[in-house]
Amino acid sequence: MKKILVSRRKGETQIFILNDDEPQSYFIERDNEPPRLVGSIFKARVEKILPGMQAAFLDIGRDKNVFLQFGKKNLCEGDTVLVQIEKDAEHYKAARATLEISLPSQKIILLPNSNAIHISRKIPPAEKSRLKSLAKELLPKNFGVIIRTAAENSTADELTAEINERVNFWHELLKVAENKKTPSLIYGEDLLEKILRENISELKVFVTDNLKIFRRVENLIPEENLLHYEGEELFKMFGVDTEVKNLQKKELELNSGGFLVIEKTEALTVIDVNTGGTDDIFRTNIEAAELAMKQIRLRNIGGIIIIDFVNMKYDAHKKNLLEYLEKLAQIDGGKTFIVDITPLGLVEITRQPF
Repeated sequence: MKKILVSRRKGETQIFILNDDEPQSYFIERDNEPPRLVGSIFKARVEKILPGMQAAFLDIGRDKNVFLQFGKKNLCEGDTVLVQIEKDAEHYKAARATLEISLPSQKIILLPNSNAIHISRKIPPAEKSRLKSLAKELLPKNFGVIIRTAAENSTADELTAEINERVNFWHELLKVAENKKTPSLIYGEDLLEKILRENISELKVFVTDNLKIFRRVENLIPEENLLHYEGEELFKMFGVDTEVKNLQKKELELNSGGFLVIEKTEALTVIDVNTGGTDDIFRTNIEAAELAMKQIRLRNIGGIIIIDFVNMKYDAHKKNLLEYLEKLAQIDGGKTFIVDITPLGLVEITRQPF
């Protein structure tokens, strides 16, 4: 079961999620920084076509244009398109947009202008077949869907309610877009709203030290699961203050005597594993794997990640390390994919940030 801790102090909102009392995710929003764009929907203008790349830069009404890979769709400079931001700007890279808009709810993700039906891999085959048949019956024309893990054993009425709510929401967005100038924001997704939606089915405790946030969520969360904490140090009270401090560190110690060095570059993130003089290389690598995967989740690192483990002699150790990494990746709910391990012990990971 999950606990969500929300602390609002000095122009910052910090959110810490624990799963069975183990740290799972951490997020911070600062009032003086631009808001996250991921999930937001814009009525955008095609500013510049990139010949030969089937791509364009779009004006969404912000300081910087966003990048769109439009594939086989015919677009011209000056066209108006409805897009969703799928990746925030990073370093010198523009934010990335998509024409394939998705509207998530607790059990489904509705896909307007699509006929695709996808089912979570975590759902058993027989249940997957039942849900796919239901989706075919319930979906209106020109709508696809992703059935999420939380939909397992859902009734037809429950799925109908979510599908109808999202379909109606889509039609409302289209009406808003019609009446807005180009470029304009059509829908902006709030971080706390998204976190609640993704975790509400497993939520045991929600604690905040901010009365305004408490009032905002009190109609969404059962009273027995909701607490307004009136002290000064919410994270210390729940024993996660040290975890938050560690997120600011470049170097992290391992119990075995080794340490990790986390370096974020423009193109990728590199995590270097150092033995610190210990002789038990396999044990150091296993411990480093656990800490590295934890830091990747808590720091919400996305894109390409390379972990440079200490080189191991035995193929069996390499195989065991890779299997352990894949097991740890499952904690991240399908966002992390372990690509492979090289003969020199380099592990390539790709991750979709929250």
